[in-house]
Amino acid sequence: MKRFLLLLFLISVILNTFSETNGFSRWSITAEYGYNYFGADINQNIINYIPTTFTDITYGGTIEYALTPVWGLALDGYYFPLRAKNNSPTAMKINTDLITSDFNATINFTRWIFPQTKTKFYVNGSIGIGYAYYTFDIRNLDGTPIPGTATYIDSKYNGMTRSIHLYENGQPMKYGLAVSIPVTFSLEYNFSKPFALGAKVHYRAYTKDNLEGATELNTDGISNDYVAAGTLFLRYKFNSKNKLHLRNITWDEFEPDEALLLAQKLDKKVDELKNRVDTLNNKVDSILPRIAKLENILSNDGPDEDADGVPDVRDKSADTPPNTAVDFWGKPLMIATPNLSSKSIVNLPDDIPAVYFDFDQIDLDNDALITIQKIAAKMKADSTLYVEVRGYCDYLGNNPYNNLLSQRRSDRVKAELVKIWGIPFDHIISNGKGKIIEPQSKYRPNRRCDFFFGRL
Repeated sequence: MKRFLLLLFLISVILNTFSETNGFSRWSITAEYGYNYFGADINQNIINYIPTTFTDITYGGTIEYALTPVWGLALDGYYFPLRAKNNSPTAMKINTDLITSDFNATINFTRWIFPQTKTKFYVNGSIGIGYAYYTFDIRNLDGTPIPGTATYIDSKYNGMTRSIHLYENGQPMKYGLAVSIPVTFSLEYNFSKPFALGAKVHYRAYTKDNLEGATELNTDGISNDYVAAGTLFLRYKFNSKNKLHLRNITWDEFEPDEALLLAQKLDKKVDELKNRVDTLNNKVDSILPRIAKLENILSNDGPDEDADGVPDVRDKSADTPPNTAVDFWGKPLMIATPNLSSKSIVNLPDDIPAVYFDFDQIDLDNDALITIQKIAAKMKADSTLYVEVRGYCDYLGNNPYNNLLSQRRSDRVKAELVKIWGIPFDHIISNGKGKIIEPQSKYRPNRRCDFFFGRL
């Protein structure tokens, strides 16, 4: 019994390691216990086939591989202690220990008839073929062994004297071999994914008539011997917690409808795409207010209370005096203004000079060229210096025209610095700021380019 339990444990470890095939778990194992009835050339009454000692217990088990939810293959192994008494013509006790192993085809009748049922009760069956090994032990009713030379008078054969023991090659037989054909039916309750309890009835026919081991019973009665048995069993289904086991699923779960499976996959994809779209929409909704705020900041349109060219939404100095040069945020810039009573520039400061233009022109006169020369010298003296050239127009004309004209003036100055003086192109930024609203003057102070230096 201990060896049998150890064998079951080793088999369960191996099968648990190799129990998944094509995404399903298929292997299961049973441990069984019960009693047997010896149907042979001897009458066995109820007292004889209910086990009264541990050695009289019928036990065994099966290893099954499920091919589908309905069909499977199994290998079984059982120990059958055959115990009986005979009173005539010789009083004796029959003690045969039979070990049998069979290869079986199994069927789940419940799943076969009702392929989509969710019931936990299964009716199973099996049929197979195998081999049996059995040993003889014939004793007197008091338990003492019957000698190998013991004989009896066979009244059926004209009073012939015959040996009680079966003989082979001149020696009493100690064991025998026979082909077995088992048929079983069982009722099983699957109380959890891994485990099931059940009861099984066996009918096992053998191709020999000598399971008793006694000559007088070898030809008496039926032609071949059989064993009937009833066992209780516990089934364990490997890896059924993590994978679908074929003993737990319906036929549609095993072979789903292809169209239905495709529709389920598409539904899943649609749900995934919908979730992604919803996520993107949420992100866009959170970004849109920020984009609108940024557009307002970058735009030059909108109310401008102090008329400095910077809309109020961006203006950080809302009370700038008229005609004050300001930065992007509307903050005043300190710019030195030369004496413009004549066309000559008097005491032009070296830090932030300016270039002036004639009406509706972008041409550079001699004064402008001198100023640009000073700008170029300043930038060549410091290679880390950057300059922003801001162009302006006077108040005459419409805004679109003046915006374009102011940009052309700043681009013209930039081109002079790059082409004539070799100042790096990426060290110069040209911006057209349009017309200066206040004071409303059409003279040169409003038609100019200012320079703003800095370092990155």
